[in-house]
Amino acid sequence: MATLIEENHKEDDITFWIDKHNRYASRLAEEDRRRAGHAPARPIAPALFGSPDQRILWLKNLWSRLPLYARPLLYFIYRYFLRLGFLDGKQGFIFHFLQGFWFRLLVDIKLDEARTHAPSGHD
Repeated sequence: MATLIEENHKEDDITFWIDKHNRYASRLAEEDRRRAGHAPARPIAPALFGSPDQRILWLKNLWSRLPLYARPLLYFIYRYFLRLGFLDGKQGFIFHFLQGFWFRLLVDIKLDEARTHAPSGHD
């Protein structure tokens, strides 16, 4: 069995990583905002104990109902403590903090900004 190792040396530079994830956060916040605006018909029903696709939909529905700004902290606790990310040492802490907390917090901030600055339609 071959091992796949991904090495993107550009990501060794924190500025590159932050810029990239800032763009991703903008896209994800916009996607979340659009999804909240109208519930599209889904060919599969969300279910915790269903197929992997059903479980992902169920988790996304749960995630969207959690309060903004609490979600990143909960996700970081899940990844770092419950999934034993603390065993990865200093590099693991940095990774889990940036990916699990900072990135998710950035998405929530951008989502909140989009909601706050969205036209209300009451002109």
